[in-house]
Amino acid sequence: MRPRQLYFAVFTWLVLSGGRFTAPFLTNVAQLSETLTGLALAMQTVCMSMFLSVGGAIADHLEKKYPHRGRAATLIFGLGLSTTAFMLHGVVVHFSQQNSASKFVLSCHVILRMVYSTGLAFVMPVLDGLTLSYLVEQGSQKEDFGKERLFGAVSWAIASVILGPFIDIYGFEVLLVSAPLAFLYCFVTVAVFTHEMTSNENPIGNADAGSDSEREGAIQPDKRNEVVLDNDGPDIELLQRVPDKPKRHFTWLLLKIVCGTAYSVGYILSSFTLSMGTSVVESLIFLFFESLGSSSTMCGLTVVVTVVFEIPIFQMSPKLLELFGPEKLQEIACLAYITRVVGYTFIPKNRMWMVLFLEPLHGVTYACAKTSQVEFAARIAPKGYESSGQGLLQGLIGIGSFIGLSLGGWLEDTFGPKMMYRSYATVVLVGLISLYVSEKLHKKRLEYEKEENNTLVLLTQSQRLNYQSTSERGER
Repeated sequence: MRPRQLYFAVFTWLVLSGGRFTAPFLTNVAQLSETLTGLALAMQTVCMSMFLSVGGAIADHLEKKYPHRGRAATLIFGLGLSTTAFMLHGVVVHFSQQNSASKFVLSCHVILRMVYSTGLAFVMPVLDGLTLSYLVEQGSQKEDFGKERLFGAVSWAIASVILGPFIDIYGFEVLLVSAPLAFLYCFVTVAVFTHEMTSNENPIGNADAGSDSEREGAIQPDKRNEVVLDNDGPDIELLQRVPDKPKRHFTWLLLKIVCGTAYSVGYILSSFTLSMGTSVVESLIFLFFESLGSSSTMCGLTVVVTVVFEIPIFQMSPKLLELFGPEKLQEIACLAYITRVVGYTFIPKNRMWMVLFLEPLHGVTYACAKTSQVEFAARIAPKGYESSGQGLLQGLIGIGSFIGLSLGGWLEDTFGPKMMYRSYATVVLVGLISLYVSEKLHKKRLEYEKEENNTLVLLTQSQRLNYQSTSERGER
């Protein structure tokens, strides 16, 4: 069994425990307004951002202490916590039917979303880190991550298109049944995967496995990524000292490396603004589709269309990374997002079918951004700390989702969805320009340093020739 089966199971669970139907679930079942729905999802995002690096670090620590089982146990814990929190929405609704609009009841729903996201923080970075570790142990390239991740996209589409008709027939309450069933499916899949990996001679996550050259390869960034990371002497020394330092210092060391250059800051800023934009699409888009007269079945179909374009991008991710690098894929993701959301604002009511022509761009945005960000984090994290690296970067970017959702629900309630999407297109454009400018400036700096080093080499050779000439004249 490979990590692709884990991605298939986890993303099936994501859909059946809400997925993109979360916002309509909160408005129809929990009776939250669009503003409160945006706030609840924003609090969910910030809570997840706070615990992402913690979840990754705990998973790495447990994997060291309990080889072959640490990350899997963390994964199951997160899935169980999130499933429990989601099912409690039904309990709150059942016992508050006469007073569903009270502040206490609404606060309970918001708190449950925060608990749900806390569990999710122990799932996503751990799953990504486990996959990267698996690829290294199996002798594969980290760039092959996309080939495993695409199975998550497939299950996301299949589960969405199946769930849509059930919601149309039985209502959003069907999610309260599908979520625990999906958790059981994930539990069995993780258990089987762990059992198979335990019997492997080179178990996942064993920091002592592998040769010294493999360790150095995991620490040193890829040469073709020199423009992106530019990890010069001091940062490499920090990475090399990581295994000998206390675990609590590692997050700060990674943070220093991630923000160590102007280009890295530009990349994170672009990811930050794109996260603001994609947050309202991922969480609030089905509310907009409902305003256009869409059914849940049609909403599920839009997910299939996006995934159809995600799959080939994830499949070709190694070649795309080699051809473009993480920075260009990030720029492509931004351009696709801007085109898509601006197009939304020109779709008239009761013309939902026109959305299907724009949905492929979401597949481009998500696949390119995810591939780019995972690769960026993978190249800064040494072997054995893959989950920590993924959690740190996702945590930084997650702050953008919190801000995006906090403003998005209010903007949609106050000014309407068209103004909201045009505003976020502008925000993403600013991040794109920042990334482009920082990339150009960084390349110029590297060229200048290269010329300066060449000049120093020439001066050294000239001084050596002069010394030899003087010595020869002295002997004569």
